[in-house]
Amino acid sequence: MRRSIPLKPLAYFHIGIIIILSLAVYGNSLYGKFLWDDKILIEDNAYVKDFNNIPKIFSENIGGGAAREIGFYRPFSIVTYTIDYSLWGLNVVGYHLSNIILHILVTLSIYWLVNILFNDKFLSLLTAALFAVHPIHTEAISYISGRTDPLAALFMLLCFIFYIKYLNSKGIAKCAIVLLSYILALLSRENSLILPILLLLYHFAFKKKFNIKDFFPVLVITFIYILLRLAALKHVLPQLSHPPLVQRILGFFDAITNYLRLLLLPLNLHMTYEYKLFSFVHPTVMLGAIISFSLLTYAFIKRKSDTLIPFSVFWFFIALLPVSNIYPLNAYMAEHWLYLPSIGFFLILAKGLNPAYKSKGFQVILTAFIISILVFYSFLTVKQNNYWREPIAFYKRTLIYVPHSLRVYNNLGTAYANIGKYKEAVESFKKALEINPKDAHVHFNLGNAYKAIGEHEKAIVSYKRALELSSSDISTYCNLGNTYIAIGQYEEAISSYQKAIEINPKFATAHYNLAMAYYHEKRYDLAILHYERSIELGEKPNPEFSKLLKLHQE
Repeated sequence: MRRSIPLKPLAYFHIGIIIILSLAVYGNSLYGKFLWDDKILIEDNAYVKDFNNIPKIFSENIGGGAAREIGFYRPFSIVTYTIDYSLWGLNVVGYHLSNIILHILVTLSIYWLVNILFNDKFLSLLTAALFAVHPIHTEAISYISGRTDPLAALFMLLCFIFYIKYLNSKGIAKCAIVLLSYILALLSRENSLILPILLLLYHFAFKKKFNIKDFFPVLVITFIYILLRLAALKHVLPQLSHPPLVQRILGFFDAITNYLRLLLLPLNLHMTYEYKLFSFVHPTVMLGAIISFSLLTYAFIKRKSDTLIPFSVFWFFIALLPVSNIYPLNAYMAEHWLYLPSIGFFLILAKGLNPAYKSKGFQVILTAFIISILVFYSFLTVKQNNYWREPIAFYKRTLIYVPHSLRVYNNLGTAYANIGKYKEAVESFKKALEINPKDAHVHFNLGNAYKAIGEHEKAIVSYKRALELSSSDISTYCNLGNTYIAIGQYEEAISSYQKAIEINPKFATAHYNLAMAYYHEKRYDLAILHYERSIELGEKPNPEFSKLLKLHQE
């Protein structure tokens, strides 16, 4: 490996190209609305709306601020939403802009890393440009909650770069950047645990002497993080039902075939790839197994005469390990899982397309071909961004690919409800319940839709069914109480609010609603007691209600 040369005007020109390309292909994503997990992680997340909640962010799962249990611990990603909220409120443009900036920083880091490894600025530019415009990354960039992928990738790449620099010229500052970058990567996304193996790949592919003393601090951080997750943060470990290991391995080989197809010809991209049954003789499973073993064998053989092929191939497969379903996940593949692994693919593609390695007569044709590929990928990315702009269109299109997805039907119903189309919402929730009649959250949403169109008896039935399936949901008890209030059944409302308070005595809204119910029952002392308690717990005072209570108190 030759030493990289300092930045020159050509490098600055390349950086400008990378930034312009990234802005050009993702500019139309800026006005895409909140959808999918954005509601939980941002819109309904109380923690992102106040910097004082940062200790809670670091001690709970990513859904803690919305009172939801989601089995992922990614506090730094939630902190970035807190920063966004302080700047933009709930204006989607600011969140999308942050994602685009992160993507640019990741792409520039790829340019930097490839230049350090191979001292070839055009190879670096082409790898970075392909990465910048490829539509496979729209799920990580155009989707606001996809941010964890570029965020973790940025810190992993910085860690990798400064690890190389630290090996070449020791220094406390470089070591500190390595460790800080690794910590921030781990706090952004769990797949960053694979980073130590990627660092070892550098020693393997480039035949660099390995010194355990240089690597030991990285191992210490890895060990501490794992202990933290298994002990103090045990409650945020994912709890998933999943197929047997053999099925998951077959699914991984099927995913390899699909991943390579999507990287070469990224058509029909979509959200969510749900589990399905695989067999040993399924064509895509067999092809994926053959491709995997062939590429890994070839890369191992080439290690003696080449560095780029072994590094790229092993990078691709190592970076996929966390999402290979050896440890079960909620899908057998996902487009955003390619964000980091795809660097290896684009590096090989850039090497094959690099005109510098071709005869002069072929260089012009190859250059035109490269431009055509970049234009083609850019066009598909701009087009794919439109998929993420409008929630209803997004969910309807997704249903084309996963027509039996409960989650998509539920989200479509929620999207309809958000714009006041409650009858359409009811139909969507009903279709979701046809897929799984035992989903408490869908019954809750159906109750909300029925309540919104004045069908209170049906709403009560839905809420009660939700509580049969999940008896500890305080929101369901409160909404059931609100429905009883609407039809004048105050005793039943009081009972519902009391159950919510039994589950969470500090739930301010339940105390306030209970005060209203007691007021209607003319039990003014209890109404005053719970109203004052709700204010103590953070509920905003209601001047009109305060006056009414004061009159009866006098």
